[in-house]
Amino acid sequence: MPAKAPSASGDVRWRVRIAKRVLTDDIPQIGHDAYERAKKAITKKLPVAPEQYGEPLHSPLHGLYKLKSSHARVVYHIEVKAHEVWVLLIGDRSTIWDDREGDILERLAGERGEAPAKQRRRR
Repeated sequence: MPAKAPSASGDVRWRVRIAKRVLTDDIPQIGHDAYERAKKAITKKLPVAPEQYGEPLHSPLHGLYKLKSSHARVVYHIEVKAHEVWVLLIGDRSTIWDDREGDILERLAGERGEAPAKQRRRR
């Protein structure tokens, strides 16, 4: 389980990494204002207690979390050993789940340094 929320001295903080595709693909789709609101929620909540503020996702996205921010949803992964939170995708709440599971899993594989699932399969 991830570390507890920090004490009053703030000694336990999680490092937050935002995937490049969030900047290149997601911001143009959701708009700068929605991104700024999502970023504010990310920087306020995820470094402190990513498991507490997010909701776990179900299969096939088990192990990932979502954070609600106004009209946007943030999909992230908690990398316990590195004490990091990887923000994988930010999307509009009404369309983020529309056939995006493959894209989300591909982004997670990219952050882990793995080949996307399509390329890993043998033919």
